[in-house]
Amino acid sequence: MAWSTPYGRYQVAPLEQKDIPQVAALERLVFLEPLPEEGLRAKHQLPTVVYLAAKDDSRVVAYFGFEIFAPYAHVLANATHPDYRRQGLATFLLTAAEPLARDRGARAFVGEVRRSNAPQLALLKQLGWVRSAIIPAFFGNGEDAHVVIRVLP
Repeated sequence: MAWSTPYGRYQVAPLEQKDIPQVAALERLVFLEPLPEEGLRAKHQLPTVVYLAAKDDSRVVAYFGFEIFAPYAHVLANATHPDYRRQGLATFLLTAAEPLARDRGARAFVGEVRRSNAPQLALLKQLGWVRSAIIPAFFGNGEDAHVVIRVLP
């Protein structure tokens, strides 16, 4: 995947190994249970995993990752730096990931979203994702998760 596409002043492209420390820092900033850098490196190297990054020059400001478990693409993470929110980056990344998942045999995205993450749930609903179930105490702190799914067109 040696491609890059512009989105406004940003470049969106597959995440590179050299960017993983920035992703780890972003995870620590926005997630209650961030994946450590070693875990991100291990995931990134799997042939079934795809991470897309939006960069402002060389700074990773948003990213989206998924892992193929055909016929599903399981969402690993979707994060935007707080200073870069409300610019459509998450929407662009989620949309750009759809053909990549389809090309790898996925027919749907599936993921888990914290019950308290109303902004993410609202964004996913706008993009055609559906809440399909609740998993009680899914997250490490005991918070429930909404299982969300998007059948790919």
